Amino acid sequence: MENSKEFCPYCGANLQGDPIPKELQKHYGNATHFSRKIGISSLEKDRVIKWQCPDCKQEWERGE
Repeated sequence: MENSKEFCPYCGANLQGDPIPKELQKHYGNATHFSRKIGISSLEKDRVIKWQCPDCKQEWERGE
């Protein structure tokens, strides 16, 4: 069972969201929890390029 937590690199807020129901985890790459991170997309690149903390609103580059 995955139990890694993510934290905001600026304010340290826990970015792990609510648990994903077991029967739905397969649709989320077998993740056990939702994420609270906000994805910021680029229309040109057609993907998420940055993340934003829902608490402090700071942004950081998406790691590949």
